[in-house]
Amino acid sequence: MSRILHVANFNSLRLKGCFQCGFPVKISTGLIKNGYEVINYADRDLCRMFGYGHMNALGRYRVNKHLLEFCQTVRPDAILFGHADTISTETIIKIRKKFPKTRIMQWNCDSIYHSKECQHNIDALNNKLDVVDVTMISTGDKELLKQFSRNGKPVAHIPNMVDPAIETGTTFTKHDLPFDVFLCANTDNREFCGLYQSVEHVINKTEEKIPDIKWLLGGHIRNSSPFNGADYLEAFNKAGIGFSFSRRNNVYLYSSDRLAHIIGNGQLALLEREAGFNEILSEDGAAFFSTEQEFIDKLHFYKNNPEARMKAAKIGYDAYYREFNNKLVTAWMMELLFDNNPKPQHLWQIVV
Repeated sequence: MSRILHVANFNSLRLKGCFQCGFPVKISTGLIKNGYEVINYADRDLCRMFGYGHMNALGRYRVNKHLLEFCQTVRPDAILFGHADTISTETIIKIRKKFPKTRIMQWNCDSIYHSKECQHNIDALNNKLDVVDVTMISTGDKELLKQFSRNGKPVAHIPNMVDPAIETGTTFTKHDLPFDVFLCANTDNREFCGLYQSVEHVINKTEEKIPDIKWLLGGHIRNSSPFNGADYLEAFNKAGIGFSFSRRNNVYLYSSDRLAHIIGNGQLALLEREAGFNEILSEDGAAFFSTEQEFIDKLHFYKNNPEARMKAAKIGYDAYYREFNNKLVTAWMMELLFDNNPKPQHLWQIVV
């Protein structure tokens, strides 16, 4: 098997958010399950270390110099760059000259729809397009993916994946729980049934319609504290429903990675139908809604019918692990990287 160098934000210094169950960890563990040798390279941590605690010009210069030396030492067959904005295109060009047979991919799990808030992410992806072989993004919308097409280089969808060794919760087995719904998010405005509304406004609406609903909130919503590390993972065991509330909820097969955390830990996912995940999970595998009234109705029903909630959550759990487990997803990543013409076998394997 091949030696993979994985350059990404493993977040071992800052210890913020869901770093224990983020994309970098799941990609690396999925590759290892498939028999690859994986060497993790925490570019941001090293940049801060080289910059005396800061991601400054000195840190960036030194981490780029170090990566070149690191590649000369480990001689990777492939390099994956995940949001590795500290690494310059010039450094990647130097790596290519030194190791012309090394295959290079960039992956990205942020939104790419055309808006001011996404422009930084779009620019970061564009910056490396000419020096990588494959680009993978957590969006299934072909038109959005096509904006990154260059010289026949594949641009593909990478789903939010799960790992049973990381998402260990089985909330679908629990009848009685202290909370009804879990949401950890920022307090910004988000697309909700076609309209942009604040997160707290949506929560307030549910409490008007369902006065006895019990929310478990994190991420500064109503001055709540953020959940980090194990506290974040344990929160999924405290509520039967997880609200998958991304900034946009009507882009095909796009969601924040909270959807994988929700379903992977056995919660019933509450999410908009317009993102198309009902094609993967079936209508029976999540609480799908298209209107505010359907949102309220589904939430009210599953809150008061734990047996139905548990049954639907288990259907979604089985479907998600069947389609989006990290062993399957990373095997597809390697097919795209090493095979000139891989044949998609699953609905989500979208390539432009």
